[in-house]
Amino acid sequence: MSKSEATFGRFVVTMTVVALACGTAFGAQARDGKAKAPDAITGTWTGELTAGERNRSISLVLKFDGKTGVTGTFTGMPKPADVKSGTFDPKTGALKLELGIEGDSAVRLTFEGTVAKDKASGRVSGEASGEFRLSKTDKPK
Repeated sequence: MSKSEATFGRFVVTMTVVALACGTAFGAQARDGKAKAPDAITGTWTGELTAGERNRSISLVLKFDGKTGVTGTFTGMPKPADVKSGTFDPKTGALKLELGIEGDSAVRLTFEGTVAKDKASGRVSGEASGEFRLSKTDKPK
């Protein structure tokens, strides 16, 4: 076997290994052969809560379970909060988040609104009432 034949043989083996590795990685992304798109909810959301004449900057880090459940954390009030109960309907874009102080089971605020194209807006009720407007600032890969 000549030196050029040996080099070519190593090249073919290397390319085969790379092709198999890429095929395995793509196959692991989705069982149906299509890459799974990021969901509309998971990520960081920032915006404002308007209650009366007061505007407050808020931030939420949310995680969608792929069915209807939403979990996460909330900052922008005097104490950090978390999502006590959250739902999202991917077909209608309906979002409902019940928020409360971390470590306390009480629901203090309820956000009810819709999500479309990385924007969310709706009504706030509970200890404060008004409106919220959010924009998704990051998208998971």
